[in-house]
Amino acid sequence: MKIIKYKKLSKNKYKLFLDNNDTLTLHEDIILKYNLLINKQIDDLNQIKKDNNNYLVYDLALNYISIKMRCEKEIKDYLKKKQIEDELIDKTINKLKENGYINDKLYVKSFILDKINLNKLGPNKIKNELIKLNIDENVINEELNNINKENINNNLEYLIDKKIKTNKTCAGNVLKQKLLKEYINKGYDKEDILNILDNKDLSNNELYEKEYNKLYNKYSKKYSDDQLEYIIKQKLFQKGLKK
Repeated sequence: MKIIKYKKLSKNKYKLFLDNNDTLTLHEDIILKYNLLINKQIDDLNQIKKDNNNYLVYDLALNYISIKMRCEKEIKDYLKKKQIEDELIDKTINKLKENGYINDKLYVKSFILDKINLNKLGPNKIKNELIKLNIDENVINEELNNINKENINNNLEYLIDKKIKTNKTCAGNVLKQKLLKEYINKGYDKEDILNILDNKDLSNNELYEKEYNKLYNKYSKKYSDDQLEYIIKQKLFQKGLKK
């Protein structure tokens, strides 16, 4: 099968025009491997197509990695969504590893920094997310141990201060338990959360007065004197509001 002419395409590809009126689009590495532009001859079309497919899948993975660093599982999942066969995915992964494009240690380090600085997540949540990506737990622990503990606590205190400032529903121990649950879920250690909360003023006089007046207007038509006061104080207590 002879090559009559060719055309350079974008993204490292060539379009070949054959003497049987067919066309063939190949990766430039395949063109070079088989000296197709020099020999002007295709002897084993099936093998060339197979090799070409390998290069195209590898390029597909490289483009995916170029957007941001990826771990092995992310790349595999991406290629599976593209309906690539498992055998070819494994070959591609091995080639990426050989060429240094998959490095769990560097990936974990970058992942941790992003989650701390951009998402303000705690170490426990970060670790769980990395485990779900099939990263070796020893690698995860090693990199988490290198985190500056002060940065973690600064993030946590910033989040707590912001939540206290914007809180408009509860105070006191109710607020404390609410914040404790929220930041445990964000991956922070219970002890670290409590250490910060124990040094914060969780009372809210403005909210107390607002809720008191609201409850008074609601129940004063039905109750009076000590009974009214008791009901109001009970409702306020349920929100952690007291004086």
